[in-house]
Amino acid sequence: MSGFGSSPARRRIAVVPAYNEEPTVEAVLDRLYPLVDELVVVDDGSTDHTRKIIEEWLRGAPHATLLSFDHNRGMSAAYYEAFSHLAERLRAGEISPDDHVFTVDADGQHELSVFEALGARMEAEGLDALLVRRDLSTYPRYKRSGNWLISAWASLWAGYRLHDVESGYRIFRVSALIDALGYYRGYKYSETVEIAVVLGRRGARVRNDVLVPVPVFRSRTRLVDFAIDAAMIPVAAARVWLRRAGRGGRLSPLPAQQAFR
Repeated sequence: MSGFGSSPARRRIAVVPAYNEEPTVEAVLDRLYPLVDELVVVDDGSTDHTRKIIEEWLRGAPHATLLSFDHNRGMSAAYYEAFSHLAERLRAGEISPDDHVFTVDADGQHELSVFEALGARMEAEGLDALLVRRDLSTYPRYKRSGNWLISAWASLWAGYRLHDVESGYRIFRVSALIDALGYYRGYKYSETVEIAVVLGRRGARVRNDVLVPVPVFRSRTRLVDFAIDAAMIPVAAARVWLRRAGRGGRLSPLPAQQAFR
C-alpha cells in the first residue's frame, strides 16, 4: 500500500466515475482512498443523492478531487474529463509521466482486495497499461457471449489479444494514457474499447489476461451500446493510422518516444 504519508517511486491516482450510485459510492471511496495517493471522482450528472454523498465524503479526504457535470453525459465523457484534468496537471509538472492511474467503478463490481497485487504487477513488468480481465463465469450467458465477440473484434484492430476489452478496471501509465487522448473521445461506453485499440496501435505494452473475480454483477449496457462499441473499434484504429500518416507519428499530447520508451 502506498499511503499518503509515504514517498512511492510512482504516485497512484484513482479515477472513479459515478452516476446514480447512491447505495455503493461511499463504501467504494472508503476502501479505495487508503490505497492511493490521489483520488479523482467524476459525478456524471447524478439525479439521486450520489453527488451529495461524495461532497460530504470529501470533507475528510484532502487528497481527493470532485469533477462534475450538471447533466448526464455518459461514462466515456466522465473519463475524458478526468483524463484531461490529469493531462493539465502533467503539463504543469504536478504529476509524473510514470505515475499510475487506476480506473475503478463506483458500483462495487471491482475487486479491491487485489488492488495491491495488480499495482505490483504493473510495476514489475514495466507495463504501459494493465486492463484487468474479469472472471465472468457468474454472468448471464448472453453477457459472456457478447463480451467474447466484442473482444475478438477488438483484437483484430488492436494488434494484440484482448480477452475482456469491456473491462473498466484498469491501470495506465500517465504518459500512455495522455498519449491516447489524442486519438479518441468516446461515446456512451465506447471509451473502454477505443482506448484498448489505440494503445495497441500505438505500440504500448499492454496486458489483458490477468483474471480477477467480480464481487457483484452490475451492467447498464444495452444492445445499442454493443453496436456503438463495435462501430467505434475500427474508427479508433483508423484515427491512429490516419494521424500518423498525416503528421509523421507526432500526433498526441506527448511524443511517442516519451510515452512508450
